[in-house]
Amino acid sequence: MSRKKPGIALIDADMANGRQFCGLLEKLNYSATLFNSLEDFEGYLENRPEIAAILDLDSIEVRSQAIRALKKRHPELHILGVSKLLLHPGLEELIGTHLYACLVKPVNEDELLFWLKSIAENMETPAGAPDP
Repeated sequence: MSRKKPGIALIDADMANGRQFCGLLEKLNYSATLFNSLEDFEGYLENRPEIAAILDLDSIEVRSQAIRALKKRHPELHILGVSKLLLHPGLEELIGTHLYACLVKPVNEDELLFWLKSIAENMETPAGAPDP
């Protein structure tokens, strides 16, 4: 059975890097929409709840409070983080509780595909729902 692939929102303040990453997502047969700020994404999200987000932790100023509020308003939202850094002091709780996964740049295509498939499966069977 073919799973429906979620639309992907990429939040990256570096537009050139964002376009390159969107190209990778499209190569993997995912539709991608690029946003240069979390605020722009939030406005878009109000009309598109079935979406996964990839947040570039290197280019976007990430405030734990803003991500917590976003996840509270949209608990179905799956967020992947990407970064050149292995550790983000001050964001440990956020990464551990509100991000689905955090990938290290340069992103490995197979690892990205694994996490995107996992998100699609999770969106298909929400938490607490019985397995088919």
